[in-house]
Amino acid sequence: MNKKLTTLTMASVLAITAGCATSGGRDYSDSLYLRGQFAWWDALPEYKVKQVENGLYRTEVELKADGQPYEFKFGDANWSSGTNCGYLSEEDKDVTLNEPVKANCSAVFENFRFTPPETATYGFYFDVRGETPEIYIEEAN
Repeated sequence: MNKKLTTLTMASVLAITAGCATSGGRDYSDSLYLRGQFAWWDALPEYKVKQVENGLYRTEVELKADGQPYEFKFGDANWSSGTNCGYLSEEDKDVTLNEPVKANCSAVFENFRFTPPETATYGFYFDVRGETPEIYIEEAN
């Protein structure tokens, strides 16, 4: 009986912790926005992310290429811990096209920077399919 109870307990714990993984089913499209200088850091509806596949979210923004970097983060309307996503380490701070960088979703002042190579519309991606959230930027088609 004890062995059976222990096995059931272990199975329950594994099921619960598997659901708590970064990609474990949380739908960020309900609350996450791309926030940055281009929007005066506001959580604007046009920059709310949309889920493009399980654990991958995207939104678009038109940026001018004037040689200056845009600072940005992904965050909810209240900058809540767990959804205030800036860079994880200094090496992740500057984002270049098509190069994923790691995010820290309990960030405070760790804003990403992106200098667009040309004036265009860019897709900003928030990816929680792995152990650590990542962000990347692609030129939109």
